[in-house]
Amino acid sequence: MPLLDLNLIRQRYNYACGYCAVTEVSSGGLLTVDHYQPLASGGGDDLENLVYACMRCNQYKHRFWPTADDELHGFRVLHPLRDVLCVHYQLNKQTGRLEPLTVIGNFHIQLLHLNRPQLVRKRLAEHIQEAQTERLQFLEQQIVELERTIAAQENYLALLRELIE
Repeated sequence: MPLLDLNLIRQRYNYACGYCAVTEVSSGGLLTVDHYQPLASGGGDDLENLVYACMRCNQYKHRFWPTADDELHGFRVLHPLRDVLCVHYQLNKQTGRLEPLTVIGNFHIQLLHLNRPQLVRKRLAEHIQEAQTERLQFLEQQIVELERTIAAQENYLALLRELIE
């Protein structure tokens, strides 16, 4: 694949796996490119059919492409950019697990093993990091407000001293 095309795909997926969201940074290098509809099932090399994917998700998905019967039963892989993922599953921030909201979401999670232990730990760590960042921002805001209060009180005391003298 030409480097220009690879870079465009990487940018489209924000340098992360379109299926599990593992980033290049956390994986330690470039990810792979998955054919959403496999070449063997009539898919092509057009940009819309290419998904930036980690090695594990690419291996788990492999050449899966739903038959008409599979589609009827909700057995298909969600496209990271075309499907509205939050309709099909949600993140439980307390457990770090993805919870299906639809049959399609359940199949997607199961096929790609999106609740594998490493991903659950990663999600929990991200949730803790987000909570700590929010707490830090709150504390920084309180410090700014306290500094303003102290400055106002110092100004008031200075005015009182001038009146006394």
